[in-house]
Amino acid sequence: MPALPLRAELGFLLRMSHSKAARAFNEALEPLAIEGRHFGVLMMLDRQGPLIQSRLTAELHSDKSAMVRTVDDLERLGYVTREPVAGDRRARTVTLTDLGRERHAAGRRLANGAGEVVFARFTEEELLSLRDLLRRFVDEREQPWDSSHPPSASSSTRP
Repeated sequence: MPALPLRAELGFLLRMSHSKAARAFNEALEPLAIEGRHFGVLMMLDRQGPLIQSRLTAELHSDKSAMVRTVDDLERLGYVTREPVAGDRRARTVTLTDLGRERHAAGRRLANGAGEVVFARFTEEELLSLRDLLRRFVDEREQPWDSSHPPSASSSTRP
């Protein structure tokens, strides 16, 4: 079987990496009755404070209906509250509760433990490089990609 072109192989490896990491982190978060998608919301709210749900959806690159389900779950668990926004009957502000802050802190410890296992084979320097590359990859300001005009296979991504 012929080798995949570099960019196709990178896409495949990112997909496989995501699957491996998500499985490990979801297993680690089981004691809190949450998954990675829930933890992402808790983490964003802890970092940025209360957010309008549509902004939370955009910040986490989520689907609107998936975010509704995730926030519904967190609200049912008592980890967040959702309140109407004055002047906009459709908008809701999502706020971390005290219990949500506690669960976020516990989730950070559990996620860190899972990360120690998942990334055990890498040196600190390699982890810092991986983090920096992934940050650059997800930073839409650096290289926005319009799905209606994907880059050609021969185009360079760096000047």
